[in-house]
Amino acid sequence: MLVRRILPLLAALTVVMVAVTPTSAAKRISTVLPPERPYPAVLDAPIDYEGMTTCDPVARPGAMMLRQLLLDTYGQAVIGISRACDQDSISEHKEGRAVDWMVDWKNPQERADAQAFVDWVTAPGPDGTPAANARRLGIMYIGWGDEMWRAYDTDRGWTELKGCYSLQGSGSDTFCHRDHVHFSMTWDGAAGRTSYWDNTPVLDQPCATKRASGSSRSLKASAAFIPVKPVRVFDSRKKGEQGCYLQQRRWSGDDRSTAVRVSGRKGIPTSGVQAVAVRFTAYASNAPGWITASGSPGASGPKAVSLAMEGSSAGTAIVPVSDTGRIWIATVAGHARIAVDVLGYFASNTTAAAKTRTGTWTPVPATVAATVEIPAKGAQTVDLKQTPGIPSVGLTGLSLTLNTKGSSAGHVRVTPPGGKTRADAVTVAAKGTRSAAVFAASADGSVTLRNTAKAPTRVKLLVTGGITEPSDEGKRLRATSADLGTVRTGGGKTRAIDVSGKVPASAESVVLAITTKGAKKAGGIKVWGAGERPTARSLDVRPGRSNTDLAVVDLGSQRQVNVAGNAAKGSASVRMVAVIK
Repeated sequence: MLVRRILPLLAALTVVMVAVTPTSAAKRISTVLPPERPYPAVLDAPIDYEGMTTCDPVARPGAMMLRQLLLDTYGQAVIGISRACDQDSISEHKEGRAVDWMVDWKNPQERADAQAFVDWVTAPGPDGTPAANARRLGIMYIGWGDEMWRAYDTDRGWTELKGCYSLQGSGSDTFCHRDHVHFSMTWDGAAGRTSYWDNTPVLDQPCATKRASGSSRSLKASAAFIPVKPVRVFDSRKKGEQGCYLQQRRWSGDDRSTAVRVSGRKGIPTSGVQAVAVRFTAYASNAPGWITASGSPGASGPKAVSLAMEGSSAGTAIVPVSDTGRIWIATVAGHARIAVDVLGYFASNTTAAAKTRTGTWTPVPATVAATVEIPAKGAQTVDLKQTPGIPSVGLTGLSLTLNTKGSSAGHVRVTPPGGKTRADAVTVAAKGTRSAAVFAASADGSVTLRNTAKAPTRVKLLVTGGITEPSDEGKRLRATSADLGTVRTGGGKTRAIDVSGKVPASAESVVLAITTKGAKKAGGIKVWGAGERPTARSLDVRPGRSNTDLAVVDLGSQRQVNVAGNAAKGSASVRMVAVIK
């Protein structure tokens, strides 16, 4: 280990050699190592580089566990994790997954302790696997004593850190990591999922990132929307023996997005598809962030689903489709498993839409049209055609928001009457209410709800519009993008957002992508324009994390969007993604 540090220390070594006599030979300083824990039969997957892409400097569980391991092993020390967003440029401290152990290279005992731990982390395992403990802890790279070591490139060994061999003055001690050891962690390490803690290895593999070609197309104002029975076009949990996960796009420009073909799948034409309405369901995410979806490789699309460090998340989004019939999806931080279900598609009148008799919209004030109790593992068909404002003839689909409440975890699935699907429309939580926005195919104004939970589930159906056959007075959805601001959602108070300057005068309704963020308590928000405040929520507010979904809002004559919520210190960021006119 001394060999790799010999260059920057030659001058100091010469001085020491002059002063040392045979009777003053340095006494060996004893140190200790962390406790040995059972070595897994199969080691965690190899480390990949996951650089900083967001800023959310909350200390992550795995970073706190590493901090405590150092304190338990070596005694009291100053150990930092988080760093403010306005400091430095790129640093995993800003994501709460870097640990700075303040030990001094010039202090013999501290240096010995630090070197012992670093050597333990980077040493081969009992089976010869390089840097086994780095994989078991999820340590991505280390900075210490003028040098850097990378778990994702172990053959490279220790290399000079940012020109530090020539920066030997004390003013560079922090920059060159001579007064601390820096550990950056992978997102699995930051989540505390790796095998050192419970002997359960992380075996997830990334989804393939084939360089499929394609150019994004704009959604034309004349495009017709055709709702379909949900079509599952991708499920990363079914890929390979262990499944695969979406990767984050790299700050360096390295595109890790996964291409998903949507055109030509069951119920979707092979050509002429300009965009799709998609329900994304994410599972086992290991980082707070979101999933982006776009119509071309490498393009960072809008937020489709918000992610937390654990649990599942879901959201509906309208995504452009490339000229090769694909969409591209990726995370902005960490990874997640994902299911992708197409709820409908937009097509030009000269191609796929010419073969259909659908595509125009009839938004209505948000109305709870039905409340039903679905038996455990059962199904129920619900008639919604009596909802005020929904056309009695020519109906092809409905715009809905579902609220579920049950006592057993599961999902509710939505299909045309009597249909079946694997697509999960809305989560059923063992405790509390969950909501979801969906577009449901229906020719007669009714839908079938299927409950996968092992207990009965109560469902409220909030109707926000109908989709119909084309008519002279029919309205079409037109893509746009405008930030409408962020409002507080606590206390049940109604907060109005004036959209008159951002929405065309001819537009009667808007489609909003709303991201809520909760503090300590769960709750929900209600979003409406015309009519009375609805009696069901539009979106969930989940404690300590974000949640993103769509809302279709009939503006009415007041030309405003109203938001009210019951989650203390919660917020809702509102972005307009389409108008209906």
